[in-house]
Amino acid sequence: MKKTLSALMVLASIGAQAQVLYVNNSNNTYEAINTATTKQITFDEVQQLVAVEGTDGTTSQYATAHVDSISPCDNGGTALTYSNDRTIVLNPDDATNFTEVVETIETDELVEEWGDFVENFSTTKIITINFKETGVTCNSNVSDVTYTITNNTHIEINSSRSKVGYIVRGSCSNGSLKIYSTKKFQIMANNLTLTNPTGPAINIQSGKTVYFTLSGTSTLCDGQTYATAPNAPDGTPEDQKGTLFSEGQLIFNGTGTLDVTSLGGHGICSDDYIRIRSGNITVTALKDGFNTNDKFQMGRTANASPVVKVKAEGNGIDCGKGNIIIEAGKLGINANGEALKAEYEGTDTQITANTFIYGGYITARTNDDKSSIFKTSGDFAISGGNVHGEAKGNGSKIINSKGGITIDGGKITGIVDGTLSSDTTTAGGFKCDGDLLINNGTIAINCKGEGSKGINCNGSMTINDGSITLLATAANFVAAEYDRKTRAITGNDITINGGTVFAKSYDHAINGTAITVNDGTVHAFSTGATALSTTATQKAGWLLTQDAQ
Repeated sequence: MKKTLSALMVLASIGAQAQVLYVNNSNNTYEAINTATTKQITFDEVQQLVAVEGTDGTTSQYATAHVDSISPCDNGGTALTYSNDRTIVLNPDDATNFTEVVETIETDELVEEWGDFVENFSTTKIITINFKETGVTCNSNVSDVTYTITNNTHIEINSSRSKVGYIVRGSCSNGSLKIYSTKKFQIMANNLTLTNPTGPAINIQSGKTVYFTLSGTSTLCDGQTYATAPNAPDGTPEDQKGTLFSEGQLIFNGTGTLDVTSLGGHGICSDDYIRIRSGNITVTALKDGFNTNDKFQMGRTANASPVVKVKAEGNGIDCGKGNIIIEAGKLGINANGEALKAEYEGTDTQITANTFIYGGYITARTNDDKSSIFKTSGDFAISGGNVHGEAKGNGSKIINSKGGITIDGGKITGIVDGTLSSDTTTAGGFKCDGDLLINNGTIAINCKGEGSKGINCNGSMTINDGSITLLATAANFVAAEYDRKTRAITGNDITINGGTVFAKSYDHAINGTAITVNDGTVHAFSTGATALSTTATQKAGWLLTQDAQ
């Protein structure tokens, strides 16, 4: 078998340098070949010969009895491997070796984020709510915090007082807590076990910030069928969308554990936003695990990282109008819908829904057709952390972005098992309707289904650095009415300025309008077609291709 390395002459511009290939001779020494005067290099594996065709028309042959591959090198003593075999696995070491962003507590009251920190909130009144199977008690003795108990175990708080903290504890299999408040407040869940068979276990009918502090182990559960909600002041029924529901912001902190089960709605839901700073939270939900009208943010304090696990019949995390921001901690999701969804479906052009990954460890799995690990109607960006994604359904993807995708660092490993969905949506690694920019990081995507795409970019694609491995080696998906090609990269204008790209597919490894290699190394292999289906311009770097034999 012969393999060809394209080694086009480097442009004679300032700073341009010829690439060097070190060939191992039969006497076990290395000889440098200057590719500035080389037109083509061919490696014959059977004859163990390297043939170097120069720009002057001459050809030199080198015996290579001691090597079975050929590739560019950066010195005479270390040979890089030119091989079309790669394996992509979810490395368990990624769960213990990842970057995190440690939050800074905002001290300026004029900054919007200042209100997210319980450190800036001091309680002047502590009220204890204690649940038992036989009844619930409350020790409030002030006029601006009143309460009503129904059927012995369902308590409703009405408060106009500021700086109130509620310690909620005990156990009850038929109880609930509802809070109305005109001021922000704190809930301290302390070994609380609470089930409401006819609605939310905790229902916060306040648009103010709620600091939800965890200590000990607490468990919440709703019912399969919710009772009719009373009307809000505007005449519409009150929202009661999940086991733990709040009209306002939910800010989680503390070092305790919270287990939430939803049999009738979402697990944890806010009509504003949710922020998790610390704590161990597990959600099992009939609908979405976390559902927010605005953003979802997960970070860490100086002392502790959160651990969040979600199993959802719907979406794992769903943001209707805001961003998903992951800065630290461990996040595990097993969802039938989208794993992490930031998607605005309205018409207000001032609203965007983006996804930003700055750190942490995310392991996510989607099981249904046309579901994605990350789906965003805005942009997707990652600069740190590790991501493991498994997309199981037909037409599913690792990243599905209506906007652009920017990779500045971090690590993404994805396994895509599905093929075409019933409406012919293709499965794939990255689907990008905007521009794709890779400045650094490690990307490894294995698309196992027929007709799938490693990267499918409708905008421009630029790679400045990083390590990118894309496998899409199943056969094309051929039916009577269409033929969907299995390709590693499909794009328009593709520019490689550095880094390493390894693309292997059944059909064309790289298919696009044009590819320009200014630096870096590009490996392109096809097992059923030509490696490239594009206009290729190589100004420097390496373009290593192998067509189907």
